[in-house]
Amino acid sequence: GQQLKLGIVTVDQKNPMSPEMPGQTLEAPPGENLNKVQNELSRILNQATDLSGNKKIPSSIFNTLASLNAYFEPFELKEIIAELLPRLKSHFENSGIFFEKSLERIISQVLADKDSGSPPNLADLSAVKAVFSRDLKPNLLLLQHFMEEKETLSKIFGPRTLAILKGVVDTLLSDINQQQGRAVSQLDSSDPFQVFTYTLPLKEGDPPAKLKVFYEKKQKSGSKKGFQISLLLTMDRLGDVRTDFYLLENDLNLTFYVTKPAAMIEIQENYQELHDLLDELFDQVQLKVKVSEKRVKDFDRPVIQKTGSQRVNLRI
Repeated sequence: GQQLKLGIVTVDQKNPMSPEMPGQTLEAPPGENLNKVQNELSRILNQATDLSGNKKIPSSIFNTLASLNAYFEPFELKEIIAELLPRLKSHFENSGIFFEKSLERIISQVLADKDSGSPPNLADLSAVKAVFSRDLKPNLLLLQHFMEEKETLSKIFGPRTLAILKGVVDTLLSDINQQQGRAVSQLDSSDPFQVFTYTLPLKEGDPPAKLKVFYEKKQKSGSKKGFQISLLLTMDRLGDVRTDFYLLENDLNLTFYVTKPAAMIEIQENYQELHDLLDELFDQVQLKVKVSEKRVKDFDRPVIQKTGSQRVNLRI
């Protein structure tokens, strides 16, 4: 509601997006169980947005809570794919990781439009307002700002709920900043992909689900790098199952990683049914399953490549 401020963070300042230092131990994202954090936030937000008129919530705070509540609306993974995919796409795009890039894109378009005359006030642009309204990061920052004004939110939440809410917001912002910082540190690496991990909000009590998406750094016409995603599900009978999807043109390669031999056997016994389901969608489908507790555990570890030349000069 005030004004949009843009600034440059120099190396001399404290950078909240500082990447991991070389040689640092690779740790899972903050709040290893982000699914639990998201469920906690959804519970608090539902409680707030369902309040009766006895507790009048200022529109600015209510709009922020409503936007966050909409973002963390639980996914129903059994939905038909035509409904699930658009929602997943929106969830990724508005995850906070791409917030600054979204603003950059809008500003670049405005500056490139020579017919617009004098540049408009960026904060008044409908596209900018839309990004601030739907993206996770600015809404979390707004909620963090409201919590600093304790008198306002203390009329809505009790001290214990406020403390939980602060921890949840800090954890989610820390995860966004770490993933952004990791992306910055990997810009010059030889790896053609940037990798981001999303914890999907599910109904409370449902096993957690995480999705790791590999984004190509530069989109080139005729690219043969293909598309990669990894999905981690905690199943009732199979336990933790990591599935790596690799799509090149219209050929799909699926590799399942499980933690116990019994789960591998059960997946193998259903190969034909799975193949029949996918065969009509792709030219060629390859299915593999492996027992590898390490690959399942490594799902949360960031994919970090060393920068510079990957060649080794070896003389014998």
